[in-house]
Amino acid sequence: MASIADKVFMGSLILMMVAVVVSGVGFQFINWKSQVNNELEEETKTSSNRKKSVMDRQDKSLKRIGRSYLFWIAVAGMLISIGLSYL
Repeated sequence: MASIADKVFMGSLILMMVAVVVSGVGFQFINWKSQVNNELEEETKTSSNRKKSVMDRQDKSLKRIGRSYLFWIAVAGMLISIGLSYL
């Protein structure tokens, strides 16, 4: 039973990582600096505006992750594997 729980947990962990990359973070980290610079050219280049722009982007990413079905399936799989490990 423990080996099944381990496999379910690892599968859920992999699914969670895929969900975070696909629905949340995506591939923003590749061209993140250019995106921030493009947004800042339109705004005043103060520190508070830069921080606000970055925080807004992170908040949007977290909201997308929270709405993702893959993420919640992965969380449910982890909880099931924890339950199986106690049996």
